[in-house]
Amino acid sequence: MANNPIEKLFSADRPGYDVICHESHNHYFTRGETIFINLRDTSETAIVIKGTVLIVNISSDGQKSILDICRSGDAFGCGLFPYKGFDACCAVTKTDSEISFINYEKLLLGCEGTCSGHSRLIDNILGGAARRYVMHIEILSRRTIREKLLNAFCFLLDPHVHKEQKLPISLSELADFLCCDRSAMMRELKHLNEDRIIASRGSRITLIMDITQF
Repeated sequence: MANNPIEKLFSADRPGYDVICHESHNHYFTRGETIFINLRDTSETAIVIKGTVLIVNISSDGQKSILDICRSGDAFGCGLFPYKGFDACCAVTKTDSEISFINYEKLLLGCEGTCSGHSRLIDNILGGAARRYVMHIEILSRRTIREKLLNAFCFLLDPHVHKEQKLPISLSELADFLCCDRSAMMRELKHLNEDRIIASRGSRITLIMDITQF
């Protein structure tokens, strides 16, 4: 959190900076709570201060997919969600979370003081969302489940750390994020273990080899 640029914007030197400049309001949610029932129905942009939030879509035929994984400093909600192409898309907390909400119109208009902090906030929100979406598209574009998994590990874990790390989501949720069959994904995880590329214990992963080379 100390290196989170958005958190720095919300903890400026003068008290109440975030409220005065952004007119934001913070709320706390426990694990499994729904923040937005449908992202189309909100006029607010939400920023994760602490915790993890999943953006989940349920298609008309009941298929579940995870469109985004928002962690500390990431934003979701109004202005960051397409109004067409999805059926019922909601935001659900994966962990206990602190979320800051900002009216989207206020976010775009800026504050009367035209402070640099407001511009940096918009840059971080839009830039961060764009990077996550591009990375997810890159993962989904891979042809094999093995390639999808290794690219997902590069995104969700620190690929340069070769000790055990915990995924921010469960293995079932990982399959929903990769849009693949869970049984097929579990078989490929077994093969990755057998090939000594990774060592896994449930959602705890140790990267044995340099997966950035694959």
